[in-house]
Amino acid sequence: MATVTNWIDHLSASEIAGQVYPMVGSELWWVLAGIIFWIWWTVATANGEAEEQEKLARKRHGPNDYKKNIAEW
Repeated sequence: MATVTNWIDHLSASEIAGQVYPMVGSELWWVLAGIIFWIWWTVATANGEAEEQEKLARKRHGPNDYKKNIAEW
């Protein structure tokens, strides 16, 4: 196993010159994928919470019903 004592010489060597890590240049695609995932997650979570709130609203719970120990409150 080789050891590196000088990173500048190592990275500018002819057999190493070029990409320092795999998939250089794909950062934009990863950022876009992350943003798309974040938007999807936000919409999916909002829809799920809206459905849950609609379900509870249909039950027409009153402000004091929690005192009666209603299941699925």
